[in-house]
Amino acid sequence: MIRSRGALEGKPILVVEDDYYTATALAFSLRQQGVEVVGPSPSIDDAFKKIRQTTDLAGVVLDVNLGGEMVFPVADELHRMNIPFLFATGYEPNIIPARFRDRILLRKPLEDDAVIAALLSTTSPQSASRHDVLRNKVLRLLPQRELSELLPYLRKLHLPRGAVLETPNQVVERILFPLDCVLSLTTVGAAGTSFDIAFVGNEGMTGSGIALYDDITPYELINRVDGDVLAISVDDFRIALETSPTLRTTSARFERSICIQIGQAALAAGRFEIPTRLARWILMIQDRSGRDSLEVTHDTVAASLGVRRPSITAAMHILEGELLIRSTRSTVLIRDRDGLVEFAGEAYGTPEAAYRRLLPVAKSNGSDDPPADSNFSEHERSCARI
Repeated sequence: MIRSRGALEGKPILVVEDDYYTATALAFSLRQQGVEVVGPSPSIDDAFKKIRQTTDLAGVVLDVNLGGEMVFPVADELHRMNIPFLFATGYEPNIIPARFRDRILLRKPLEDDAVIAALLSTTSPQSASRHDVLRNKVLRLLPQRELSELLPYLRKLHLPRGAVLETPNQVVERILFPLDCVLSLTTVGAAGTSFDIAFVGNEGMTGSGIALYDDITPYELINRVDGDVLAISVDDFRIALETSPTLRTTSARFERSICIQIGQAALAAGRFEIPTRLARWILMIQDRSGRDSLEVTHDTVAASLGVRRPSITAAMHILEGELLIRSTRSTVLIRDRDGLVEFAGEAYGTPEAAYRRLLPVAKSNGSDDPPADSNFSEHERSCARI
């Protein structure tokens, strides 16, 4: 659920977009949320003019290609002026220069909720609370002293579904600790083929390779399920690693669990039929989001598994026929988790067991003694899945 839509009400947001229909639809959607839309600006010159003329500009949505000109000079000026912005483009994410890789990127066609969520995160980041950190299982493992030292550097963000957060071979700029969103590590081939090889949710973190002195990611990082994360800059994270032995050990162990997950993904892709892979996918997303109802489209699942959309639709019908799920165009409701586990068979379970071995069930509530898990859902406590 998108937090505080009203936080955008009355704020001037500049839309920089040269496609008339896209610009009109986006402006209409923002105005429905009470946003004071500036523009749309169809060119770089007009964008600079609107920036100069608008006082207290709260944020900017940037199309990447404006009539054949790249928008990056505008982004440079916004960065200089400390005005928040995000990118919206139909291009591949690697077109974004390295200096802007920490910005949220949305792929077209744009979803209204995704734009609103991205603007909220960009314009209104929140400080993390102690309750927030307890929602992530890696952070819950930290002793009180280490958690207290880390807390002031964490910021809470809401990530929309489909947001591209990292691209292959980029330097990692920030570490993310998901709370209820699910991020995918996506391998991308030279011809643009791709599929998800690992997922990270509230059991883990991104950028765990930093603990092993590797700051380059080989994968695309995409948000598959909208929700909240806690973010920390990589520089602050490195400092925390020096003073937090538990954080360093836990990060390295989680990186090991990701390697095991990647191996299982290769086995699933090579040996199992699409309905079995879909059952595994649903279980893994539920594990990491804590939700029985998943707001995902068939297109999202198809992109994640690297298959055609009709194959996912057919597989959904099979799982529905077994009374395991109920599927609509944009929602998957899990009806029988145990049945899904049985249907997935050996495609599911090995990485989950490895995670439990490497990172015992997180019990810490910010004290140095093991506490109760009373603040967490019965679903999470009873499954203790990963």
